[in-house]
Amino acid sequence: MADIIPAVLAKSAEEMREKLAAIPSEVQMVHIDVLEDDVCADFSKPFEAHLMVSDPLPIMERWIKRGAKRIIVHKLSREVLEYKRQVEIGLGVEMQVPIEEILPLSRDVSFVQLMSIAEMGEQGHPLDERIFDRIKELREVYPDTVISVDGGVNASNFERLRDAKVDRLVVGSGFQELWTSQMKK
Repeated sequence: MADIIPAVLAKSAEEMREKLAAIPSEVQMVHIDVLEDDVCADFSKPFEAHLMVSDPLPIMERWIKRGAKRIIVHKLSREVLEYKRQVEIGLGVEMQVPIEEILPLSRDVSFVQLMSIAEMGEQGHPLDERIFDRIKELREVYPDTVISVDGGVNASNFERLRDAKVDRLVVGSGFQELWTSQMKK
């Protein structure tokens, strides 16, 4: 069973607090989307920080101090990987990046987060069907890699993603519907 992780994207601390308060108590992990404007609130649940910024290094320490259990970056460097002693490091991979380009890097991180939408930083985009081939390609080379899928995940495509052997599903605008449908089972 893939973990369902709600994604929170907020433009203000107040909006962040409201969105966090709406997350069901049973949720074990929250995904915080971090854009160039650093928005933060008090976190009562374990969380991962998705640093969708041009240079993650200057803010990694700040998010680790805030309590992040996982940090997702789109640019790996030796300095970023040094943080593996403190937190799980995930590699975020945009749709336009060929899987073969990231294969050598996959060994250096705790998990790979495949983006399944073309445009990051907004919620509500549909899942790009090419994600299924990308999951398969990564699984064939690294069958034990933890794979997270982020973007366009909802109740209508959840089962297909789970059947594709995805470990974690990051869900933004479709979270409530998906969570409700899964809690009824």
